[in-house]
Order: sequence, then C-alpha cells, then structure tokens
Amino acid sequence: MFLFLWCMCTLSLEAASKHILLLHSYNKGIRWSDHLSQGVEDVLAPFKEYQLTTEYMDTKKNEDPEYLILLYNLFVAKLKYQQFDAVIAVDDFAVKFVLNNKDKLFPNVPIFFCGIEKSMPGVDVERIKQEKIPLVFESKEVAINMQFLKHVMPHLKNVYIISDKTKDSMSINSIFQEEAQKLEAQGIHTTINLEGDLEKITDDLAHLPPHSAVMLGTLLRDNHGNYIPYYKVSDVIKASLAPVFAASDVLLSEGIIGGYLLRGYTNGVAVAKLTLAYLDGQKIDASKPLVVPSEWIFDYKMLQKYNIDGSRLPKEATIINPPKSFFEEHRQLVEYAFIFFPFILISLILAIINIYQRQRMEKKLAAQSYLEQVLLNNIRSSIFWIDIKGYIKGCNDSFCTMVGLSLDQIVGRSICDVFTVLCHMPTKEQLFELQEIEFMRQERTYRLRSQIFLDEGGKNGGIVAVITDVTEKKQLEINTQFIIQQSKLAEIGEMLSSIVHQWKVPLVELSAVAHKMHHYDQKGKLTSKDIQNFYGVIMSQTIYMGETIDGFRDFIRPSNEPKAFDIDQGIKDVLTLLSYSMKYDSIEVKYTNHLTKSNTLWGYPNEFKQVIVNIINNAKDAILEAKAKALVSKGHIRIDLHEFDESVGVYIRDNGIGISQEILLNLFQPFFTTKTKGDGFGLYMAKLIIESKMNGKITLEPLTQGVQVCIELPRAKEKSYENLIA
Repeated sequence: MFLFLWCMCTLSLEAASKHILLLHSYNKGIRWSDHLSQGVEDVLAPFKEYQLTTEYMDTKKNEDPEYLILLYNLFVAKLKYQQFDAVIAVDDFAVKFVLNNKDKLFPNVPIFFCGIEKSMPGVDVERIKQEKIPLVFESKEVAINMQFLKHVMPHLKNVYIISDKTKDSMSINSIFQEEAQKLEAQGIHTTINLEGDLEKITDDLAHLPPHSAVMLGTLLRDNHGNYIPYYKVSDVIKASLAPVFAASDVLLSEGIIGGYLLRGYTNGVAVAKLTLAYLDGQKIDASKPLVVPSEWIFDYKMLQKYNIDGSRLPKEATIINPPKSFFEEHRQLVEYAFIFFPFILISLILAIINIYQRQRMEKKLAAQSYLEQVLLNNIRSSIFWIDIKGYIKGCNDSFCTMVGLSLDQIVGRSICDVFTVLCHMPTKEQLFELQEIEFMRQERTYRLRSQIFLDEGGKNGGIVAVITDVTEKKQLEINTQFIIQQSKLAEIGEMLSSIVHQWKVPLVELSAVAHKMHHYDQKGKLTSKDIQNFYGVIMSQTIYMGETIDGFRDFIRPSNEPKAFDIDQGIKDVLTLLSYSMKYDSIEVKYTNHLTKSNTLWGYPNEFKQVIVNIINNAKDAILEAKAKALVSKGHIRIDLHEFDESVGVYIRDNGIGISQEILLNLFQPFFTTKTKGDGFGLYMAKLIIESKMNGKITLEPLTQGVQVCIELPRAKEKSYENLIA
C-alpha cells in the first residue's frame, strides 16, 4: 500500500513539473554558451516546478558533414523517448537542427530560438516567423565599437583588427572591412588579420606603434582550422602593447579593456523570460523578433594599464574590477594587527565602556538636577515624596512654604511629624492606597493625588504626592451649578403647564369614578367586585400622577456628581414631561434610537435633560412663530440618536422659523436672545453643560426650513482623573 502511494505521489509530482530542453550548438567551456546557460538557469532557479536539461552539439570543434549526420541520429535516438514542455535552441546549428526536425522530435512543443546574429542570421528567419517561433536576436555592434575607438583615444593613429574565418566571424568581418575604410578616410591606419594565425598576431601585437588600438572579433580557429582554447587567446591579448577592445564579453577580465559588449548572460535571461511568459499563458508576438541590446562594460585594471581617460567613457558604463578598499588592499596587515595586538582592542573596548558609563552617569545626574530645579521648584502645586515607611525623601519649595519649614528640616522626617493633617487613620490609608484625598487647611480646600515611584532595582520605592489648592475651582463649580440651576427654573413654567395638562385626564377619571360609586351606593347596587374595579382605576390613575410629579422632581434636582446614565431613557423622560405641551400646540415629536451598542453615557443626567428641554422648547417657539407667519401648517420635531466609535450623537431638528447666519454666530453667547421675554441663558447653559461639564460638543446648523442642533457626548468609561499635577 505504501509503495503504491509513493508511486502515485511521484507520478503526480512528475506531472506537475515542466521540462525544458536547452540545446546548444557548441560545447560546454565555450564562454558564450556557458554565460547564456547561466542566464537561463538564474531565471528558472526561483521556479522549482521547472526542470532544465542542457545538451551540447559540439559543432564548434567538428563541422564535418559525416559528424553532423551521426549527431542527428544520436539526438534522434536520445530525444525520441523524452517529453519536453519547451525547447530552447541556441546558435545556428541547433536552430537549424530543431527547425528541420521539430515535427519528428518535438511535435506540438513550443520552440524558442536565440543566438542568431541580426545582421547575418545564417538561418531562414522568414520561415521562423511563418511558423510563429519566438526568436531572440543577438547583435554584435561592431560599427559602434569601431567608431568609439576614436572617441576614447583622441590621438589614435593605428587600429589592428583580429578575427578568423569561421561561420560566426563571417557575419562581422564585412563590417570590420567597411569600418576600416572609414577610419582610413580619417587618417587612421588599419590592419586586418582574418587568418587566425596566433604566431603572427602575437608578433604584431608586440610591435604595435604608439597610439594604437586593437579590435578583437571572433578567434576560435587558427589558420590550420584547429580549435583555439580561450586561455591561448587571453595570453595573446594580455601581451599586447595596445588596449584591446571587443564586441562581446567572452574575454572580459581576460585581457580586453571592454566596449559595447554583446553578453551571453543577457541573451540567456531574455530567452528564459520569454519561455516562462509563454508557459504562463501570455501571448507572444512571434512576428517581431526580440533584439537584446549590448552593454557598455569596461575593466578598471585594463583602463589603468593603458592610461585610458575614464571621463571619456559613456555615463551609463559598468566598471568591473574596481580598486580595492583599504581593508581589502591591506588585509594581511589588518590580520597581523588582530593577531599581535589584541590588547589594543581590549583597551579600546574598556575605554568605550568607561566613557559610556561616565556619560550615562552624567546624563542621570543632569536629569535629576533638571527634575529638582525645573519640575519641582517651578510648579505651583506642593510636591513631596516618601518611602514605603512614610519618611520624607524630598520635596519642592512650594511644600516647604506650605509647612513653614526648610528642606533640611523636612527631609528624613516622618510625614506625620511634618504634615499632621494627613496622619488621621483614614487619610493616611487613602494616601498609601493611591486614592484622591480632599482636605481643608487654614480655611482653604486642597486636593492630594499620589502615585508609586520605583527605585533603581525596579521595586516599589514609595509614593510621590501632589497637593493642589482647589479653593477657587470648587467655588467656581458651586457657582456654575447655581447658574445652571437658576437657568433650569426658567423651564419650570413650561414643565408645570405640561403637568397640569397631564393631570386633567386622571382627575376627570377619578371624579367620574367617585360619582359612579356614589350612584351605585344610593341604589344599593355597590358590590364587592365593583369596589375592586373602582379601586383598580383609582390606584392606576394615582400612580400615573405620582410618576409624573416624580419625573418633574428628578428634573429640578441638581446632579452633584457625574455618573453613568441611560441617554435613551433620559430623552424618553423629557418627552413624557413635554408630551401634553407638544400636543396642545399641535407639534408632532418623533424620536428614533439608532444605537446598536450600549446607551450608557458618563455625566450629569438631570443637567442633560435640562439641555434637551431647552432645545425642544426653543424648537417649539420657532415652530409657533413660523405658524403665526403662515410659513408652516403643522409643526415637526425629529430627534435621532446615532453612534460613533467612541461617542453618541443626538440630532434635534425642527421646521420652525429658522435663524440667520448673523444670529448663528452669537447664539451661544450669554445674554443674547431673539425672544421678547428671553433672558439669553438657555443655549449658553446648554453649551456650558455639554462642553464644560460633560466633555462633549454642541453645534447648531441652519436648514432650508428650521434648524438642527447636534450634540456629541463620549461613551461611559471608567472615571478618568485629571493629570497628577493640576
């Protein structure tokens, strides 16, 4: 069973893989082929699903027709039973071989060609286009390189051109001859050696006259038809008295100075990307062969050897073998320094540690001094800090003034000896429990807040306490609450009128019940069941009247401390109190709660109700004025409750008379009113309650018909105290 599963997984993975054949015309070791293979491999490397098979036809060493026939039969036999998802053929022989035998060897397999010289292809390019085979051209820019010689060497007088008579060279030899004639016309003597005779080339390069340059083409076979290894060509050009330029990068770092070089690696990258794009499902326009551009590349060592001015090179040129850094150039000296003088490094490390510790201590002392001089003595609040046993460790000047003692007389003593007001049992416990303490001293009110501080070991070191004089603040809170309560009285008339309307109905009902009971009693028909029914009616009406007066009593009672309250219930309570007043004035009030989260807010519930009452009464007055001027026939007030991330919005809009932009700018100012009998405190109090007491925001927006008041209040959280230092 295990063997079966292993086989199935292997077949599945094999099916998921894609096999690509890279067929080279030449042999491994030809740098053009090696560079091109490297480009293909680097592109495919990140894609584990692609497997690359590389084959070499070795035609650079053997072009005999009989060998080519045997080679064909070998490849027919070798490739007959192999399946490929794509085939990449490189250079003329491989391209011709695949083009002529693709239907037998690679039926229905996508083919890609590269390594074909653009100027003299050597293959049937039109046929390739007709059969829709993507083609990547190479282009040895001989003319550009020949013209560049005069630019980079302004005093050039002689040019020596080297090439051979192989098929690859035939495509560029004619260009060499054309460019040589152009140089001759400019007064530059040219010599062309196309025989591949290494002995003569070596001798010529050793006797070149001054101001000469060498242009290297292809040198793969000598004058006897024998293959020339790269190292021999490299030895020859390295011995040259003149700089050697080239049109390809096969001998880069091997003696040539560089030039506008055709790169095998770039060609490999281009054809591999083209293959991947096709296998990925992208459409390839095979009618337009891709031409891989050459690149300006130069060897820094050769530039220095032949004193070539680097400023004359193209700006986009790449420089290889740049000079070594100081460390690279003196690596051995540095290694000896580490071996024989380790104590220098140790001493340096110790010195750095010592300097760091000194700087750290200086910063710590400076920070402590700054804390004492600025943070403590320039703060109006009195500050002291004690250890966990209650002994004073330090204080600021304000605390010294408060207790009437100097710093030396305070530090080291128990807090109970210096500041006895804090040493009553409940107060002292609150101090160490970090509770806020409010106390009286010399007819003034103070508020103390404490916080733990940590010692150098990160443990509890004691408590820092801040004492703030809040006498004026407390008086201001009292005055503010008094003003708010006074403003609330202005709304009581409206509330009482509404209550009178609400009590009329139950009073009439109670009167009717009384008459009915009296009638039944006179007729002798009053039964126990009738008494129970009459009792139920009387109690329900009495409870209703009691709830009405309780709501009114809650409204007029001030909220001394902030607390959590239900905003939805608060709005409903106000609407209940004002319902009869609205009905009497034929005003329709519609309330919608859109909240999906909690309705709970933090603040002053009765003062919030006062704000809502004030806004609704203002809306009612605006509607009545609009009715008097025949601008509306029926009044509408709409209240909507919306939610935000951290707050709740109350939107109240009406279809009343509206306001002008000029009036809008002054609406929240005290004593400003547009009413004949108004006192100008309603909206001012609303803003004071919402923004100063409940940390919210209130705005008013004019509408096409009427106005909209927007109130935004924060959601209820744990009570957030003010900063430690007031």
